[in-house]
Amino acid sequence: NQPHPLACLAACASRKIFGKMSGLKLYTDTISPVCRSVMLLLAANGIPYEKVEVSLIKREPPTNAALAAINPTKKIPALDDNGFTFFESNAILRYLAQKYSVPDHWYPKDLRRRAKIDEAIVWFHGGLRCGAFFWGCVMPKRTGERNEAKIAETKANLKNALDVIENYFLKDKKFVGGDEISIADLQFLGETTQYWLAGMDIYKGRPNMERWMEECRKVLTPHFDQIYQKIYEVREAGHFSGFVIE
Repeated sequence: NQPHPLACLAACASRKIFGKMSGLKLYTDTISPVCRSVMLLLAANGIPYEKVEVSLIKREPPTNAALAAINPTKKIPALDDNGFTFFESNAILRYLAQKYSVPDHWYPKDLRRRAKIDEAIVWFHGGLRCGAFFWGCVMPKRTGERNEAKIAETKANLKNALDVIENYFLKDKKFVGGDEISIADLQFLGETTQYWLAGMDIYKGRPNMERWMEECRKVLTPHFDQIYQKIYEVREAGHFSGFVIE
């Protein structure tokens, strides 16, 4: 039996091909900061891939069988490279940078320069990804309730993390790793721009971060605005409004 045409259209709507077919398949959603990091690296380097949309707002990851076969925690991003599958954004970024021989600044071969990039992306998951957006924006939207203690805790952790970026990672440097952009910048960029969804500017009052943000956008033009289109739309709709970091 031939599949119904509408079923084919629905399947195609969640999948988009970027560039010539390469066998590289990314399970992703641009609402996710770590997914945006991977998508920006792919776009900036012209790496062709198939985008498989797994909507976070519609809560699709827990029920996506193909994603579950790659990642037992059913989280995105996840990568399928011609049957070789794995997950975790840091691992994906490092893999892509090395497999596709992208310009060295993304993930330097020099041991000491690479160590500084690794330092940043390892710190990122335990430092910057502190849960402030989840507890302050996502959970109240999902449940209609606010855990004020958890919100206060994660806000404080976020402030501390931003201070570390401002006063350590970006002190006297154009980008996290030095004079050129790297995969560490993509991770920091994805997470700090997540607060745009709530209409917040967490760069304000942090001159190093404000300057860095503009440098990142400049380097990533035109891919940045293309990938962030969904972010702009959700922000304008006010889906996550009402969360403020004093």
